[in-house]
Amino acid sequence: MNRYQPRQFHPFVAFAAAAMTALTFILAVGVPSSLAPAGDDTALAAAAKTRAIDVAIILAPIDVIGMRDTTVAGRQNKPRV
Repeated sequence: MNRYQPRQFHPFVAFAAAAMTALTFILAVGVPSSLAPAGDDTALAAAAKTRAIDVAIILAPIDVIGMRDTTVAGRQNKPRV
């Protein structure tokens, strides 16, 4: 019987995967957040002056209407063997 010989573990591959993950995270999150403007106090003050809006949520029932094929319905009534 032939025995399965697993490949030797390569730590370089694991390190490269972790490095690429970190680089992707930095490029996707870190760079855009550092390029974003620091913020303007006038925009924050304008947002603080706004008032809340009352919202009414009305739940409506969902009616599901389905039709059953007659061939499938006919098979359901037959006893199983």
